[in-house]
Amino acid sequence: MKKHIIICWFILFLLTFSFIGASFTTSTMGVVDYNLINIEQTHSLPRDNIFDLRVRLLMMLGSMPSFTTCIIKNNSIAWSKSYGFSNIKCREKASRDTIYMTGSITKPFIATALLQLYEQGLFDLDDDVNDYLPFSLRNPKYPNSNITFRMLLSHHSSISDHTLLNWWEYNIYFKSFPVPEDSYPWLEDILVPGGKFYNPKVWNNYPPGENGNYSNVGFILLGYLLEQLTNQSFEQYCQDNILTPLQMMNTSFHPDTLDKDRLATPYVRILRFYIPLRHYDYNYVTAAGGIRSTLEDLSHFLLAHMNSGEYNGVRILEEDTIELMHTIQYPNSRYGLGWIVNSNDDGRTREGHTGGAPGGTALMIMSTSENIGVIFFINYYRDFYHPLEAFAWSNLKQMLFQKANEL
Repeated sequence: MKKHIIICWFILFLLTFSFIGASFTTSTMGVVDYNLINIEQTHSLPRDNIFDLRVRLLMMLGSMPSFTTCIIKNNSIAWSKSYGFSNIKCREKASRDTIYMTGSITKPFIATALLQLYEQGLFDLDDDVNDYLPFSLRNPKYPNSNITFRMLLSHHSSISDHTLLNWWEYNIYFKSFPVPEDSYPWLEDILVPGGKFYNPKVWNNYPPGENGNYSNVGFILLGYLLEQLTNQSFEQYCQDNILTPLQMMNTSFHPDTLDKDRLATPYVRILRFYIPLRHYDYNYVTAAGGIRSTLEDLSHFLLAHMNSGEYNGVRILEEDTIELMHTIQYPNSRYGLGWIVNSNDDGRTREGHTGGAPGGTALMIMSTSENIGVIFFINYYRDFYHPLEAFAWSNLKQMLFQKANEL
């Protein structure tokens, strides 16, 4: 019986994709070749319905309970739509007002906050961070090499994430491990030899500044440095200097400060079943991924970066600083200061950040040359190594940029 159901689903899938004229190029791991799709000749369904059908099929492939997205163009949200359920059990439909986890999209916020302090002259990007810490930070394999703000902001500090996320995720699923509420003194314990959580693998085998390696611990450290520079929590600083000025009224680092009825239920998938998670706090990793937000709110932040630091008449950074943040800092890298910069085959660049944590996945990306921004949220943590989920993610992003060019 199960075999027959699987066959039926497979046939339905093939027929549907044939019906809408989709053609996939296997050599590029499932990127849709839109040059082979002639939508104008498909008279049986309006263009919007075809787009919606593709989205829903890709959601099915990507195991997405909900998909909420918007396109930014001409200084505002030009189009937005939500699909699926923010809460499966209660059959609550996702909407533009649903609050999602953004994961590592938090990092551009921490970077923006620090660059505000940089503009005020409180530090220089190439300063040794030891000048601002109550403990000595060195890669013990290269004790004579400084670690700078620039290195931390562009993932070139030589700090790895060894064991960090496993410990944190176990606590989310099972609440079985005590975790610190604050990043300090935990940071000293994990980074300094002799600390009670220290493991030599937390340091990579190359000197700071030589290679790039994505580091959540590096941004937790940046959050702590922000507190050292301002004498207040980084959450409060970001609230006062980024979230409030940008009118991000439904955005927070902590779920208990938000409208619980609007929070998307976070899900993980085991076999074929969606398992809801509690609305957890990120605790000591908050600076690396704790922000929750809505499409509307996050669009204000992205628009500020698209408009050289200004949103709705409010400037959060100077134009030169924005340009610096979005510039790759080291050769053979793709990291700006808190931003990821990717170049297309045609030479155009897209800058932004992805985010993911148990129960949520997000994307925030902009194309300066096209004056287009795209945001989407999913209340499920995608498996970045699963081919079907990678296929769905890639094609949804491509579809949204194509749609943006049609608006």
